[in-house]
Amino acid sequence: MKNIMKQELLNDVLTGLMIAATFTAIVPADALAQNLAAVGSAAQNGVMDPFVKFASYASYALGTVMVVVGISDAKKHADNPGQNKLGPALGKLAAGGAFLAAPAVASTMTGTLNNVSVTGGGASFTNIGGM
Repeated sequence: MKNIMKQELLNDVLTGLMIAATFTAIVPADALAQNLAAVGSAAQNGVMDPFVKFASYASYALGTVMVVVGISDAKKHADNPGQNKLGPALGKLAAGGAFLAAPAVASTMTGTLNNVSVTGGGASFTNIGGM
């Protein structure tokens, strides 16, 4: 039992070291510097932007597939309403529409959070949001 726990602990430590090494490889110049803005900017440009693009493409693809399947199921319902219910077809159409709209909604929300300027009482906040 103790050997299993030691092995799990070793795996956790090695995983943490691999994550730290990966981050250091992505942002080598700023990893040791104490410039947090540069580290955040490099992480956003090097990691988040490609991930967001990939997630958007996946969302568009999944939405397109869901809409096509929903249309197909709606046609099956029109051909034979007794055997094929309309509810699943409408659910697939709605889910497909949600996946197709998700990247635009996320972009709008991100733009709103990053471009809001709040001033008052001597305090000024020009950027709301993480990066």
